[in-house]
Amino acid sequence: MLLDSIIMELGDFRRALRRRDQQVFDRIMDMAREHASASTVAAAVDPMDTIVLSILIEQQKQIDDLKEDSDAPSP
Repeated sequence: MLLDSIIMELGDFRRALRRRDQQVFDRIMDMAREHASASTVAAAVDPMDTIVLSILIEQQKQIDDLKEDSDAPSP
C-alpha cells in the first residue's frame, strides 16, 4: 500500500514525462512492486530507499540475463 501511495504522489512527475518515458516509469514501478513484501520488513528505512534498491535488483537481474545470453555459444 505504501508503494502505491508513493507512486500516486509521483503522478504529476509521471504525467510530465514523454509518453515513452511514462511507459519506462511504469515498468520501473513494476520492478519495485516485485519486492514490495521485502520492503515492508525494513519499515525503519526510508521507503524510497527500498523502492530504489528493488528497482536496482531487478535491473541487475536483467543485465545478468543479457550477459548470459551474449556469452552463450551460437548454435
